[in-house]
Order: sequence, then C-alpha cells, then structure tokens
Amino acid sequence: MRRLTLSPGLILLNKVNFSYVAGGVLLIAATFLYILTLDNGLRPDELTGGDLITHQYAQVEARPSNAPGYPLYTMGGWLWFKVGQVLLQRALNPIQILSLYSTLWGLASLVILYLILLKVTNRQWPIALLLTAFYATTFFFWYYTVTTEQYASAVFQTLLVIWLAFLWDETPRDTFVLWLAFISGTMLANMVTTLFILPPLLWFILFRRFPNSMAIFHYLKRPKFIIQAIGLALLPLLSYAYVYIRGVQHPEWRGVGQWPTAWAWFIQFITIQQGRDELAPGLSLNTIFTREFPSLMGQELTWLVFIGGLLGLAYLGRRRAIFLYATLAIYFVFSWGYRFGNWFQVIIPAYPIFIIGFAAGIRRISNWLLVIGEKKTGNKHSSFVIRHLWSFKVLILLGLLVYRFTVSLPQANQHNLPTDTGLNPGWMIVADNPASPAIVVSAFEERVALEYLGAVWGILPNIIPIDANNFGSISEVEQSSTLYISRKAADVMSEVIQSRELHPQAAGEQLIVLQPAPRDQLPPSANTLQFDFGNGLQLMGWEQIETKPNLPPHIAQRLPEANWQIALYWQTSVKLNDDYTISVRPLVDGQMIMAGEEAIIQDHQPVWSLYPTSRWKPNEVVRDVYALTLPPGTIPDSIQIIAYKATGTNFETLGEHTIDEVKN
Repeated sequence: MRRLTLSPGLILLNKVNFSYVAGGVLLIAATFLYILTLDNGLRPDELTGGDLITHQYAQVEARPSNAPGYPLYTMGGWLWFKVGQVLLQRALNPIQILSLYSTLWGLASLVILYLILLKVTNRQWPIALLLTAFYATTFFFWYYTVTTEQYASAVFQTLLVIWLAFLWDETPRDTFVLWLAFISGTMLANMVTTLFILPPLLWFILFRRFPNSMAIFHYLKRPKFIIQAIGLALLPLLSYAYVYIRGVQHPEWRGVGQWPTAWAWFIQFITIQQGRDELAPGLSLNTIFTREFPSLMGQELTWLVFIGGLLGLAYLGRRRAIFLYATLAIYFVFSWGYRFGNWFQVIIPAYPIFIIGFAAGIRRISNWLLVIGEKKTGNKHSSFVIRHLWSFKVLILLGLLVYRFTVSLPQANQHNLPTDTGLNPGWMIVADNPASPAIVVSAFEERVALEYLGAVWGILPNIIPIDANNFGSISEVEQSSTLYISRKAADVMSEVIQSRELHPQAAGEQLIVLQPAPRDQLPPSANTLQFDFGNGLQLMGWEQIETKPNLPPHIAQRLPEANWQIALYWQTSVKLNDDYTISVRPLVDGQMIMAGEEAIIQDHQPVWSLYPTSRWKPNEVVRDVYALTLPPGTIPDSIQIIAYKATGTNFETLGEHTIDEVKN
C-alpha cells in the first residue's frame, strides 16, 4: 500500500485551531469598524457638560471624573492618552485618541464574549463568531465603544466575571476564585453598578456541592485563603487615594459646594449624592413598563434574540441559569428604580447575557431537531431540514447581523458628524493667531471651546480665555499680557471698553486687540500708502492676512474654510466728528467679483464697528480688518476702498481709492 505523505503546509494547516483564527479575523474587522466610526468632534451641548466631556478632561488632566471618581478607569485613561499622543498624534486627533481608550475596552469585551460563546456552543466557532459580531454592532455597545465614556469597561468586567465563573465551574481551582475576588475589587474602583453580579456570583461559588461538602464550608476551613481573597478584593480600592490627593491638590476640581475639610468633600464625593437623588422620584408600579424600558432592549437586540436569549439561559444548566437569571433580575430592578438617572448603564452589560442565552438556545434546538430526526428515521441526517440545519442557523444569524449593522450604523457612526460644531468658535479664534501670553475676553461658547483646545489639544497654551462678565477682573494681568476681545463679546461690551479708554485694533476676523495706548506707527509687515480720503482721514498702509497661520497640519486642517482677508491701517490728523463706514471691494481686471447675482463687498465701521472714527485720537494709527469669502480659485488683483457716512436715508461719499497690484 502506498503511504500518503502530507506537505509541511498541509501539516501546519491541519494543526490550526480555526476557532482562534476566526476570532482573530473578527477582532481585526471590529477594530477597523470602530476606528472608521470613531468619535472625532464635539457637539456644542457635549462641550458644555455631561459625562463624555467630564471623562475627557479627567483623562487628560488626571483629575477625578464625575462621582465617585472612577479612579482605575481614569488613571488608565490618563496613561493611555499620554502614550497615544506619542504614538498616534500624526494619524488621530486628541478626541479620537481619547475615544480609542473605550475601543480597547470594547475589543477586550468581544474577545471574552467570543471565548464564552465557544464554550456554550461546544466550539461551534461560526455561531460564536456571528453572535459576537451581532453584539458588536448593537447600538449601545457600538456607540460607547467609539466615544469617551466608561461603559465598555463595565461590559468587559462583567463578561470577565462570567468567563472566570464558568472556568471555575468546570475546574474549581483556587486561582479562579482569587482572580474573581480581584476583578470584584476593580468593579468597586470603577463603575459600581457592575457589582450587581456579585450576589449571584457568591451564590454560584459558595453553594456548589463538592464531593464532601458545600464549597462554602470548604473555603471556611481555609482562613489564609479567605484573607488572600479579601486582600485582593480590597487592593484596587487603594486607587481612591488618587481621588483624594487630586482633590487636595486642586480644590477647583471639587465642583460646586462648600466643605469644611478635604476629607468631608471626599466622603460626599464617593458616596454619589447625585446618584441617590436620581433614584428616588417617580417610583410606581404604574410605570414599570415604559416606552424605553424594557422595550428598548427588544428593539436593540431584536425581539428574537431578546426572547430567545431569555428562554435559552435555562439550557445552560441549572446553576449557570440561576446565576445569570438572578443577575438580570437585579439589573431589571435597578433599571426600573433608576429611570430618572443612567438606568441604561446596566443594560449594556446585560445585552451579552442575552446573547449567551441565545447561543445556548440555538445549541439546544439543534440537538433536539437531530434527536427527533433520528427517532423518526433512524438516521439523524435524513430529512432536508436536518441535513441543512447548519446552513439555516448560519443564514439566520447572518441575517440578524446584517439587519443590526444596517440599523445601527447611522446612529453609532460618530465620525465627521455635521453637528460636531462645538469647537468651531475656538478654531475661528485660533485662526486669528493671537500672540501669547494673552487674555481673550469671549462669549460663553468661545470660552469653553478655547479652554478645551488649550487643555486637550495643547493649542495656544499661554492663552487665558475669560467670560465677558469677568472683564472687570483682569486689570492686574493686562499689562503683562496682550488683551483681546472677540467680536461676539464686544457686541455687548462696547460701553465698558469706551469707559476704560481702551484703543481697539482689529487682529483678525474674530479677535480685537484692546490696547491701553494708541498705536502710533505701522508694523514692518505693512505695505506703506498715502491715500487721502478727505477731512484728515488717510489710509496709511495695508497687508494681506494669512488665514491659516503656521500651525501643525493636523491642527490647520480643523480650521474653518479660509476667507480672503486684508488689514487696512488708518490715521486721522484731526479730531473727526463723523462716524465713517469703510467699504472694501476686491476686484479682478477692474471688475467686482460676483457671487451669483450679487457683488462681493464688505461694509462696516472700523474695527468691526467697535471703534468708530469719532472716537479716534489725532495721529492714532488704527488697524482694521475685512474678511470676505471668494469663489474657489478667485484671486483679486486690486482692491477698491470707499469711505462714506450716512446722512439720514442717504449716503455721502468722503473719498475713494484703489490699491493696485495686490500680491497674494
């Protein structure tokens, strides 16, 4: 007989564990999906408050997050942000780097879920693969895996507990119990609602029957082991020292309130007063079922997986079923009682429990159909349904996956959202390239954007944004810093500026410099002119403004679309009694540039109407800026400038000049 010899490649292929190869492919695919949909911007409401922005500041500045501080999660996030900035700053912006921290937790969760499903399905890796992919594309999990909140870590911790508990159930080693104790401790130092699985877990571990006694009596006879387990559970709580220390170092991070000591603040902070306040209102049996709860779970998981998973848990075996049913029951009670708070934070780790139950149900139904077929025909592969049972299962799960992916994608995709305009007011000020050190008096939305760009992006680190209401408190520092005010803030501050005898100068499209003394000469960058407009008003010079200053590319690309900007330098030799308006009109071949049927011009009084000519000092040089959006590819070759004043319902032109040979 001829002996069959396998090639080295076939021998290697024969040894490959396809379940792990499939898991690796799934992990790579999920990584690409999440990176492509990674959050990279902020809505205005996200920037001004909420858990998302709180977690970002906490991870960037190593400050305690919202109560109770989430010390382990925040400390890990701070470390990740520092490493991510070094490794990924050329490819991802800071918001993406922060969001990618959640992605790491999400991917780790998928790995553990896949390993659990392999056990539940007797290593039927296509079923485990498709169900893991299905969960990966549910909206809640997907959304919180690509944004900067901590819920993906709660999923990981919960699944890790279930996986270790199943491993212990198969082989009750002390190592598994000690790991479970440590993981329980990390839950205490992260999102405490994950501890809802702890009572069922204790029952699952302590009331298993060993050959000679219950497990509880087995462990009670070993005090040294109990001390080890308790020590491991308490070890992560040392991380709360970080919350206390940072609160002592930065009292401004403690929030609103007065506390006699740092310790009093710390105790109130970690006991989560806000959470307890949200738990109480509205509890009644009349609203136990609402439009969101628990119907949202059925919509998210699909009712087939929701009901099938709930029923399928019974086929995990009595003890495992009680373990997970009890966990879901606690989740349900919490979600109902916490409907006015973050009730959905326990829904996210509940979803994979339904997936596990659904996998157990599929396995049970498959086995049942095979037994029925064998009893009827004596051959379990006789009927068409039995022969194609595997294909039916795969097609059903594939259909569920395609449906879930299609529905979730528009909602879960957080990349390049048109509503992510929260940082735009800050970027528009950055585009004016303010000198540093400086103070920027700004409107609220500009201030919060500038604070974020300074703290998270590291943009303009020596720029201090303050609210317009605090304008009167900057007198001590304005002498050593350039004082700016934004146009939005200036709209409501003109009388205050006039009363303090400040001399505004246009710095760009958004910023105005408030100088304590009049400017008396042109800067070296200006092109010198001598255009006399009459009544002592002269145009002394001009310069074209670079609308995207020399900033790193990953910053410059975030700036708004560049306008065409020009700075004019005016001077008056006498005190002017009238307020003149300046009209700037870019020209090409002597003709005005058109946008549709309208000519592109810009008219306003000097310094964005904040510094009318009647307030100028004789011989003072005033910088004025004009910004116009031109059609793509249009380059003006000259600029027509007209000075006029309003006379009742008409206008009186003071003078007109054209700047020729404009260089771009």
